[in-house]
Amino acid sequence: MKKILLSFILLSCITARTQTLSISDNSSREKLVNVIITDKNNKSVSSDNSGKADISELEKSGDIYLYHPSYSIYLLNEKEKTENSVDIRLTFKTVTLDEIVLSANRQQEHKIDVPYKIDVIQQKEIEFVNQQTSADLLQNTGAVFVQKSQMGGGSPVLRGFEANKVLIVVDGIRMNNAIYRGGHLQDIISLDANMLERTEVVFGPASTIYGSDALGGVMHFYTKKAEFSSTDKMLVKTNAFVRYSSANKEQTGHIDLNLGWKKIASITNVTYSNFGDLLSGNTKLNGSPKNWDRNFYAKRFDNRDSTVRNPNSNLQVGSAYSQLDFMQRFNIKSGEHIVHGLNFQLSQSSDIPRYDRLTEMVGANMRFAEWNYGPQKRLLASYSFNFDKSTALSDNFKIIAAYQKIDQDRISRRFQNKNRVTQMEDVTVLSLNLDAYKRVKEKHELRYGLEVQSNAVTSTAESLDITTDVVNPAATRYGDGGNSMNTAGIYLSHSWEVSENFVITDGIRATANSLESKFKDTTFIKFPFTSAKQNNQALTGSLGFTWKEENDYKISLLANTGFRTPNIDDMSKVFESTSNILIVPNTKLKPEYAYNFEMTISKIFDKKYKFDFTAFYTILENALVTADYTFNNQDTILIDGTNRKVQAVQNKDRAYIYGISAGVQFDFNKNVSFKSIINYTYGRYMDVRKDTVVALDHIPPVFGQTSIIFKEKNADAEFFVRYNGKKSTADYSASGEDNAQYSANTKSGYMPGWFTLNIRLGYNLTKKLRVNASCENITDNRYRVFASGINAPGRNFIVSLRYKF
Repeated sequence: MKKILLSFILLSCITARTQTLSISDNSSREKLVNVIITDKNNKSVSSDNSGKADISELEKSGDIYLYHPSYSIYLLNEKEKTENSVDIRLTFKTVTLDEIVLSANRQQEHKIDVPYKIDVIQQKEIEFVNQQTSADLLQNTGAVFVQKSQMGGGSPVLRGFEANKVLIVVDGIRMNNAIYRGGHLQDIISLDANMLERTEVVFGPASTIYGSDALGGVMHFYTKKAEFSSTDKMLVKTNAFVRYSSANKEQTGHIDLNLGWKKIASITNVTYSNFGDLLSGNTKLNGSPKNWDRNFYAKRFDNRDSTVRNPNSNLQVGSAYSQLDFMQRFNIKSGEHIVHGLNFQLSQSSDIPRYDRLTEMVGANMRFAEWNYGPQKRLLASYSFNFDKSTALSDNFKIIAAYQKIDQDRISRRFQNKNRVTQMEDVTVLSLNLDAYKRVKEKHELRYGLEVQSNAVTSTAESLDITTDVVNPAATRYGDGGNSMNTAGIYLSHSWEVSENFVITDGIRATANSLESKFKDTTFIKFPFTSAKQNNQALTGSLGFTWKEENDYKISLLANTGFRTPNIDDMSKVFESTSNILIVPNTKLKPEYAYNFEMTISKIFDKKYKFDFTAFYTILENALVTADYTFNNQDTILIDGTNRKVQAVQNKDRAYIYGISAGVQFDFNKNVSFKSIINYTYGRYMDVRKDTVVALDHIPPVFGQTSIIFKEKNADAEFFVRYNGKKSTADYSASGEDNAQYSANTKSGYMPGWFTLNIRLGYNLTKKLRVNASCENITDNRYRVFASGINAPGRNFIVSLRYKF
């Protein structure tokens, strides 16, 4: 009896000494990790990956604060200090100058110390905005412009740079490969938005850290990590949802499951989406043309193509597709300071119809009966090694070795033509990244590393007679004898905290690049060469100054350079751009360089009102631009009985882009906030040989977004207006990349401005079940984003039900 009584007393004492806080988001109930809890003696603990923190060892006699950079500071009351178990809800803070960023220098640092303009999209926001693709997720920021040639697409534009002039990175691995083209890309949709933990967008040249292609900026996507358990009990986290959208009858299902122990952790992520044909808006704004109606489409009857009248001209027949995304990550601890990571990602789509091509007509008939991107497949497998023990050379050291395999096919058949042409591009990418961080004498931080990447491209093509199943050779898109591109670079970045309020950031990078294409079959086009080779080197750097005062102001000045070396697509592509233009190879290309100057001012007034303003000016030397060209001394080539104007990617003498981005944020109180951002960009290139100044392609019109946000216990809501200004005739480029033929008026290239009214909300039905509902484009406006070949969705009702455990 004495033993039982003694055991009871001991257990009571242990229980009395243990006090646990369970910390979560006030509206979404998301468990919050790394919340710092500090007592009056500055002793602190932090919340674990379950949002829990043991504060038994903290001093209870004074104030105890809870701090997280994205949330308002919370002060424990006297009752909460004494209770054994307390649920704490923190309120998300809209107005702040500081948060942790990872992408500016590939290391964790405070945003207020960085001279770059960076936008961060956190997992909480990703789930709330509830977008169908990663391209739509970026567009929702109001700071990234997105072009679409088909519903299964999305080509982000950063400061007037697009496609192969902006860099996509996932988990530290660059996705841009040797065939990223200069037009419009859809590769970003192969990144499942539902597997993302956060996304960071770095605006402006970032070649010092990331190398080639980062002229307009970097979009760095961080997928969900496999989380370890902080106790002896296995950590289990489940996140699953189903979603339906009315505009394209979207049906999406998703689940991710985290299993974590102390030494090993796993996360599995699966998403399947099926999208029907997209329904555009019915309310025609001023300038909305009839040529955006889908009046006809091609259909095959009895082995013959026919032009069929569409009973609903707003239904964009030929835009449907489906996609499956899978991710598996493992983290393994092999020591106190060593973590190994395995990352496997697979994205597989159905055929994705190229909607803009399927709407083109020749007289009374369609130009194409078929035009699809064949099943698009992206495979990534990587191993990472992270060592966080302080040594003479580094405080943190990370290695990432990666393998990528990209299959990208194009399948097309002209109307009433029996030959279906399939061009197949298979890209294999091997890469190695080493990144290190070292803090020296408290005031200096060094980041340094190297990157090596090898691309191999196999390009094949065939023509299938769909009536006889006879297969014949066809013209390949790139050299049919094999293509390769190899890159190696080293970088050094340094930050000097001169004082508490002044930081200097600088960096330098050296990069070498080589590529080769071989041409075996010259039956279709008579090349004057059988191989093409290039070797390029680039030296880039950056220098930034930041003046700051925590929770008050930030002023930064930045001068930096960027470069993009020509790739296989630039040098060796053969491509039928439109019905009368043919893109041909050019072996005499040089790298293009960007010289950028920018200033950012951020100011907070009364801890409630925040103003941001960024102005930039970028000069491009040897700008790579698609323009008229002579091939074999001819400016036209006869193909399929049609004379086509010859164009090629070329180095134009100089281009310049300048613009501004301005934003305001108000926290009226802890429940209601206001946020607005507007962007303006202007770009021209100068052709000295012709003594002309011509509009640069990919320059978006004025665009932005304005929101009113409401947050309450268990609920979020947002009403927002998204808008674009008009694109006038004089601002369309001559290269054809702005797709004037798909604009409101083909002759003038005019694109009218537009706006949409939208609302979304989320509500917690229970602790584990949450419903999200949205209505986008409430007024059902019919509009088209500049340079896009498909109308945007009309009135769109979106409903999802999410379960979290």
